[in-house]
Amino acid sequence: MLVMARLGYEEVLDLFLWTTDMLTRPTLHNLLAGYEEYAHRPGNVHLFLRLEQRRFLERVGKTDKEPIYRITADGIQRARVYDPQADWTRSWDGQWRVVVFDLPEVRRKDRQNLWRTLRARKLGLLQRSVWIWPHPLQPILEEVIQAEGIPECFCGFTARDLFLCSHAEVVASAWDWEEIERAHETYLRHPVLTGHGLADAHTLAQLAALARNERRAYAYAFALDPLLPRALWPKGYRGAEVQRQSDQFRRQLTEKFQALTK
Repeated sequence: MLVMARLGYEEVLDLFLWTTDMLTRPTLHNLLAGYEEYAHRPGNVHLFLRLEQRRFLERVGKTDKEPIYRITADGIQRARVYDPQADWTRSWDGQWRVVVFDLPEVRRKDRQNLWRTLRARKLGLLQRSVWIWPHPLQPILEEVIQAEGIPECFCGFTARDLFLCSHAEVVASAWDWEEIERAHETYLRHPVLTGHGLADAHTLAQLAALARNERRAYAYAFALDPLLPRALWPKGYRGAEVQRQSDQFRRQLTEKFQALTK
């Protein structure tokens, strides 16, 4: 028996980010009508109640006996995939945070788990067990230690300069910029952006489906990107172009939504 996946809270909350911060339940139903997980999962009858209980949505009134929902600050935070501008404009103090650890061969599994954990947080890998990041690492390391424990020979320090390496060379070596560039290019060539999807959308369900596709493509575009401060951007970096295209698409989504709901 095929079990339909639950519709993610983030995708529901995202509807508020490009429509308006307040939506009625019928409008939400119309937007979500094209999502198979919504239409065919009985549990979605209580979806909006669960979002209220989590304090992602709040009721602010009624129209024709139907509640009006508004997204909360917590809901906005939950809905956002990334916030590149905040990372790009973050100041850099010129110091690298370096983490070094050593685990013996007999603990290869632990070493691999720790490696994956650091990679998931987008730290740069200079060599086998030498990781680097431009900002304070304590919050990240506390999460890692809580999840994986403290490895042997664990050492963290700051370094203003790395011998025989410029900052640009450190950046080029620590992250896979070819793969990151391919992800950016995939987004910029995505059919949602290059086709006539918005022009051909005549229902709220079609519009929501386009928004979902763009959101997923956007998430993939930045999945490996460390979102470094502007001072450390490598030559030819296209992250800002991705963000501009996404912002433009979202503005057009809003305009189309307003036209369809007049």
